[in-house]
Amino acid sequence: MLRVNVGLTRKLSRDYNSTGYSINVEGEVAATLDDPESVIERIRELYDLADEALRDQIERDRSTTALAAHDASPASPPPVQRRAPVNRIADTAGAGAAPNGPLPPGPGTSAEPATRKQLQYLDTLTKRLGLGPMELDERVARVLGRSAAVQDLTKREAGEVLDFLTAASATAAQ
Repeated sequence: MLRVNVGLTRKLSRDYNSTGYSINVEGEVAATLDDPESVIERIRELYDLADEALRDQIERDRSTTALAAHDASPASPPPVQRRAPVNRIADTAGAGAAPNGPLPPGPGTSAEPATRKQLQYLDTLTKRLGLGPMELDERVARVLGRSAAVQDLTKREAGEVLDFLTAASATAAQ
């Protein structure tokens, strides 16, 4: 008896985010190595089975109802309890800062920062287009209408810059 392990992986991207899918199917082949055609046929059957199972999983995950569940806004977190700053040192020189530092970003206080994947893709596009740091800063300012450091971009802003650079990269490739 021969043991066969068939593994398949797929990576699907959407909106600069990717999802990986994988499956491994293991089975036994009753044929001997003296009959290579039978062995290959059984391996093809296992491959087809794995391929069908992987496609079913992707379809289930990407179905309309699954997408709606992914896109649904998460339950609102409990409101952040903010305490008044405690000034443990007398404010005689005007240096009485809150001992806990600045408040963390939360809903309504600031936008979420760009993701690591967005910044990596931005770096890739920058290299592909042969842009230096100053040229990149100029393009960011042109897209956003203001100067901003790449590491300070929000998700939305990074998406706008990525869309602009992707279009420029596609134009350059033609």
